[in-house]
Amino acid sequence: MIQTILAALLLLTADADLAEREYRAGRYERAEALYRAALAEPDAAEGPLLYDLGNCAFRLGRHAEAVLLYRRALLRLPRDREARVNLRLAEQRLGLEPTGDRSADLAFLEAIPPGALLFCVVGLQTAGLLGLLLLRRRSARAGMALLVLLSLPGALRLVRTRWLPAPREGVVLAEEIGLRPEPHAGLAVLLELEAGETVRIEELSDRWVKVVHPRGSGWTERAGVGVVD
Repeated sequence: MIQTILAALLLLTADADLAEREYRAGRYERAEALYRAALAEPDAAEGPLLYDLGNCAFRLGRHAEAVLLYRRALLRLPRDREARVNLRLAEQRLGLEPTGDRSADLAFLEAIPPGALLFCVVGLQTAGLLGLLLLRRRSARAGMALLVLLSLPGALRLVRTRWLPAPREGVVLAEEIGLRPEPHAGLAVLLELEAGETVRIEELSDRWVKVVHPRGSGWTERAGVGVVD
């Protein structure tokens, strides 16, 4: 069993190393195939591999797919600066205004395990509230109030993770898609979206997906939208 696991890990490393060499040599299609093979392996480092696949798609001119892959990588590597920079570059190539699903300044919260975050939040709030009750100096009480305020983003993340899971996002992969009021191809198009635009996914089936965009909402063919998962 152990030998099988070690062999798989060696194969994964070999695929990733060979893919890196192919990428640096400008053979992006070969690199892409190797990165996908590495991603399919058990215990694959999904975040870095999705980032690498995003780079391949970008180099091959598939910028909407690159946006999807960078966003998928950022779900796993929320603090990765290079992934964020490359995401912006891909959006610019598509003529889109830079978008983001969360503030880069608060992205570090997503990388903290819930247990550790809960410990930090409880510690900060306890210290702050006790300080507000026991201290008399105005400057000291202001410092304790600041501790309580600093804990709020972490507390909000815990609440969202436990009771308010974030809706799934999608990226328009087709050059253009049309949103319809119902999942029927014969209905009139209410709104058209372009490649690379980000949407919120409300419902999903094998053929249709219902999405929400700042300019409107509706149903479109599933094949035209990639899910950020």
